[in-house]
Amino acid sequence: MLKRRPEYFAVFALSAVAAIGTACFTAIALGTGTPALTGAGSQNAAGIVSRASDLISVDQEDRTAAQMCVSYGTVSAGDYVLSVMTSPDYLIRSTDDEQFAKDLCSIVYGAPVDAEVAGIRQELASSNRMSVINNTVSKADSKYAVSGDIKDGPGSVITGFNIDKGLEGDDEYTVGIKEISGSFSATGDEIRTDLFVDGALHRGYLKYDKTQAGSKGFVLAWDTAGFEPGYHDVSILLRSSDGRGVSVAGGKIRIPEKTRIEALSVTDGIIGKDDKTAWYLLDCGSSDCYVNFAGISEKISVSLYDLSGKLIGTNPSTSAGYAALRGKKQDTEKVAGETGIPGVSNCFYICARRTGNGDQKDNEDISFQLVQSRDVVYFDGKYMSVSPGKTEDKYKLTDSLGNEYQTPKKDCKILPFNAAFADLDIKGGDTAKGVYPSFEVTEDKYGYYASGPQSVTFECESVEGYASKLKITAENGGSKTEIVPGKPFSLPEGETVINAEVTSFDGEKSSYSVYVLAGDDSGSFVEETLSGFPASYYSGLWLMHCKHPAYRFRAYDTKLTFAEALKAETVGNKSLVQDRAFPEYVKGGSPVYDLPDWRAAKTEVVSYYMDPRNFFTDKRIFMFEKLGFDESIHKKEGVKEIISGSFMDTDDFDYVNVIYEAGRTAGVSPYFLAGRIIQEMGFSGRSALCKGTVVGYEGYYNFYNIGSVSTTKEGGATVGGAKYAKWGRNPEKEDISDAEAKLLLPWDTKEKAITGGALWIASGYIEKGQDTLYFQKFDVLDDGTVRYNHQYAQNIMMAYTESLRYYNSYDSINKAESAFIFVIPVYQNMPAEYGYLPQG
Repeated sequence: MLKRRPEYFAVFALSAVAAIGTACFTAIALGTGTPALTGAGSQNAAGIVSRASDLISVDQEDRTAAQMCVSYGTVSAGDYVLSVMTSPDYLIRSTDDEQFAKDLCSIVYGAPVDAEVAGIRQELASSNRMSVINNTVSKADSKYAVSGDIKDGPGSVITGFNIDKGLEGDDEYTVGIKEISGSFSATGDEIRTDLFVDGALHRGYLKYDKTQAGSKGFVLAWDTAGFEPGYHDVSILLRSSDGRGVSVAGGKIRIPEKTRIEALSVTDGIIGKDDKTAWYLLDCGSSDCYVNFAGISEKISVSLYDLSGKLIGTNPSTSAGYAALRGKKQDTEKVAGETGIPGVSNCFYICARRTGNGDQKDNEDISFQLVQSRDVVYFDGKYMSVSPGKTEDKYKLTDSLGNEYQTPKKDCKILPFNAAFADLDIKGGDTAKGVYPSFEVTEDKYGYYASGPQSVTFECESVEGYASKLKITAENGGSKTEIVPGKPFSLPEGETVINAEVTSFDGEKSSYSVYVLAGDDSGSFVEETLSGFPASYYSGLWLMHCKHPAYRFRAYDTKLTFAEALKAETVGNKSLVQDRAFPEYVKGGSPVYDLPDWRAAKTEVVSYYMDPRNFFTDKRIFMFEKLGFDESIHKKEGVKEIISGSFMDTDDFDYVNVIYEAGRTAGVSPYFLAGRIIQEMGFSGRSALCKGTVVGYEGYYNFYNIGSVSTTKEGGATVGGAKYAKWGRNPEKEDISDAEAKLLLPWDTKEKAITGGALWIASGYIEKGQDTLYFQKFDVLDDGTVRYNHQYAQNIMMAYTESLRYYNSYDSINKAESAFIFVIPVYQNMPAEYGYLPQG
């Protein structure tokens, strides 16, 4: 049986119950023991107490105490009956007069005697229940009368009520300060409201907020923050001075388990494999609310609730594994005034939910980190919060362990949570791939080609979602049209620029542009350039043309299908990747083809680096640059930029001048030469070939690894390069030919090795048509020679890596907008899908 101590006995009953302990202990101390209830009247009083206790399931301890109080005369039997039948435990049942009369008869007479029930019903028509209780027990025995002064008459009677707002929580959970509001009408003012949770009375804050047309409005507020997680039964009771009660609201609520997190901190978060949600509580003090999710392992949605549990907004996680929640500082004084709850704080509730997508692994944990600051930095392999008040050149960072760092800004990467798009695309047109490139958070310019005017849909969403504002306009021929994301619009003929602006929660703005071409352009780009390429190249090349009008693009027809070229480039050791750096790229079962751990690349990796359409970007387009020397764009400053920080950045030898003059002599881009040396020797110059320290071949140099054939023998490739530097192609003859002498062999000085190697590259590759980084890696030229047989490097990423160095060198000397010529290979039957690498 539940132990229920009625909290709202009449004052005299409360006093009597408080005296129970004293009376009982006094009796025991005097050696009298528990007094016997003698006589018919006493026996009847004991029965009345027992039956009254049964009515509301009073536990044994309390009913024994009540029996003792009545037997000692501390309280009367009527006092106890009154305390039970006006207790919240009884009133919460909203018992009508008929049932009340039966219950009272059962207590006093042991059964609901019909005549007595009828008499009580008649008396209730003109008297309040407390008076009726007193009269009924006094009728049985005058000694049972209620001790206090009981007024006759009806008292205040509730005649009607209405609930405007109940206890329902958002979704299936209830958080924050809950308010139950409504109105009631009564014949008097003696009305009160009580709150019960799981049958126990709890503090509720009652305010009467309006009086109209004979009714009085009320708001009962209570804070769920202090309650244990789980399901709870909640009831609201209106009590009147006539002894009646009406249960006007109630139901079952579920309070989630919450983890308290702190502002400007980083917290490890998880949705357990058996859970659908994870909840957090954040007190933002006097600030706005910023909560960022990073490193999300599976797609989720995140929601923010205010201190009253009202939903502020919900955002999905992005493809990059980010999500953001934002909320304005709350008016806590206003909430305190409206609810009557003191000490209200600027709290927010955060919920992370599984999305329930069919491809989601519901039986696995979903992990993430919560970062409670406006900005998020990824530094030293960790997500960190950024404290306000940062200095001009440093950020104050905090990691998940609470460690703080004062870190130079140049070493930090601010992640795109504020004023940033999470996705952007054009759909519904005849370009199945959508915008080029596929959306990346670091890209703010895109291209799109359509065959002509047509209806399309511009789709976009920001990382901040509900907390941001979007403005999308399309400009064509001087006219502007506003676009509604997600709704079709008519794409006009010719050149259109779609500008997408996102305004963050706190007013920061960012702009994105999509350069659209529908049909023909106003110039000759379609006729002179695009017409030579497959349609799947159009969006990317149109983007490059709009961004860099001086660039020229030439198509080179390989006369190969992409599939047959890919098959050839995946044979044996033609395309290698370093296992320790990219284990997810390694073909299963591949042996080590070159030390320390160079293995064959997966077919999809080779496909990615071989497909030209993946590299129509500012920094990677230079893998297609024609590599001849051009004094108007090639400068020594550019060479210096490429080798900056490398082993060649030294005062011991003038690498800048030697490399530049080698390019001039050989007719080869010095940027290409500098990049190739770093590619072959390593950024730190780890190869003995650039130091002239190969054992047995001391004093001979080979900066381009010429003659260094891959082998699994320790140092084998390096020795091969040293042999070439001393004796050329046929080291066993120990004789330098006239042709090799023109390459400045033997290479017994750094200058001869750098210049002679440049001449070798020019004669062996540049002059034979392999005059781009791409063609040097992939020998797909239709030049009458055996294809795939004259490839400078096995490293599948060679062209990709070196192209970035070229871009950086041009950019450093403000030459990145020069009139470069890019030769781009074309294959037949290009795959429809591209742009994807295996994920680790």
